Amino acid sequence: MEARLVEAVRLCWRISGGHWPFAKDGPWSLIQKDWWDWDARDERPIPRMPLSRTEVAERDEAIGWLRLIADDADRRLVVLAVTQLAKGGDRARVSWLKLLKPMGKTHGADGLRMRYGRVLNALTVRINAVRG
Repeated sequence: MEARLVEAVRLCWRISGGHWPFAKDGPWSLIQKDWWDWDARDERPIPRMPLSRTEVAERDEAIGWLRLIADDADRRLVVLAVTQLAKGGDRARVSWLKLLKPMGKTHGADGLRMRYGRVLNALTVRINAVRG
């Protein structure tokens, strides 16, 4: 469950470029180099491959799972934790202390960790009940 949610976050980043697509300071922030503008001294960007149909379907399914979490605070906790895991690579861990401030400090770090586990467990049970 968690791995699929992490992969969905990474797929979302892959299509959106990982940044806000709208101008912040007029049109200048939207300017991007075309392939003929690159100079030998410039670092070339990694070309982005479009998502396959399978990747789009898996991303949409995982995002749909988040809608099954009834409580907004629980959904926010899952999104924040999964985003940290997606940023960190294969050996990533969630820093529960860093989530205290965005979650409003209503729980301690250990409380957030346990709450996250309960939410993922309930989500797994709910998805399996729908599939079964």
